[in-house]
Amino acid sequence: MKKYQNKFLWRNLFYSNFTIVIIFILIGFVLNGLINLYSKYQTTKEDLNYIRKEEAEDKNKLSIEQNKLDNINTEEGKDKYIRSTYSVKKSGEGLVVVYDAASSTYEIPKAESFFDSLKNMIKNLLGK
Repeated sequence: MKKYQNKFLWRNLFYSNFTIVIIFILIGFVLNGLINLYSKYQTTKEDLNYIRKEEAEDKNKLSIEQNKLDNINTEEGKDKYIRSTYSVKKSGEGLVVVYDAASSTYEIPKAESFFDSLKNMIKNLLGK
């Protein structure tokens, strides 16, 4: 009789409304965790795709720069690089410099006006 009462007690406890509510709450927590895990998976997948794309672009840039470096390491490439970067010439060569004021970053220094020189002199006398 005691066994039957224990079985009956457990069966009533298991099938009670309170237990069913607790089970649904636990299922809700598990589903919420799975949804959060899936969203993190999607974010990680997007990040991985972005990093792979960046890596491919960086490898492309590296190969281009490596080709430029290999070209510069030759005598002709070194000469071409120096001539394109700096306006230099070899002795005995004529050089024509074409100055395009619109695209140049070089500014021609202007003479300091009397007022500016007076202002600078006063600043220097006062210490700042």
